[in-house]
Amino acid sequence: MEKRTSARLDFRAKAYIRWNNHDIEGQVENVSVDGAFVSAATKMHINDMVALTINDTPTVGINAKVVRLTSTGMGLRFEKTLHF
Repeated sequence: MEKRTSARLDFRAKAYIRWNNHDIEGQVENVSVDGAFVSAATKMHINDMVALTINDTPTVGINAKVVRLTSTGMGLRFEKTLHF
């Protein structure tokens, strides 16, 4: 069952995730106004809060919650809707 309320856009960019006083590099795979899927070597846990910065965009330190985990990455839901 699809839980998304916003369309996803394929979008590739370097991501920087701040989590538990650690800086983690990753790759944004897709993004919407209320979330993103990010691949990263470090795995968080469901409901962990992170701060996401997407390289070469105005998205700097946006607060997000880990809402989905896969073998390749994680789904993040932004605390506030992005406005493009």
